[in-house]
Amino acid sequence: MLKLYDYFRSSAAFRVRLALNHKRINYEKVVVNLKEGKQSIEEYLEINPVGLVPSLVDEHGNVITQSLAIIEYLDEAYANYPLLPDGALGRSYVRSIALSIAADIHPLNNLRILNYLKDNLGHNQEEVDTWYRYWVELGLSALDRADDKRCAGARN
Repeated sequence: MLKLYDYFRSSAAFRVRLALNHKRINYEKVVVNLKEGKQSIEEYLEINPVGLVPSLVDEHGNVITQSLAIIEYLDEAYANYPLLPDGALGRSYVRSIALSIAADIHPLNNLRILNYLKDNLGHNQEEVDTWYRYWVELGLSALDRADDKRCAGARN
């Protein structure tokens, strides 16, 4: 059985849970409590030396990290209920949205980034929330505008 190292507040882990559930794949969930620093304990660092979630361990003990890599693995290894459309244009459309979120928006939501703003740079929670909200709204607005320009055939 697959084993997913997960934290409920992680949007990256949430992406993987969505894919697993869409594909109806059974898995064991192992909670890595980021607020308690469990991602930095030696036991977890042996699984994922970067100390981030999610991590997926397959039936053979192979470890896959990074949500998009895990999702692509799941789509390739488990053919039922595909995550990507058939055509190259449609697949590129879906990947462009996923990469925009994973590369441009999500990193700013990472606990280690938000904690750095507070702990190292001395910002209060309201300032951190304002900073974060600005960048997320900017990123999502750009995605919304870009969606209007994408080829309609890619969405089918």
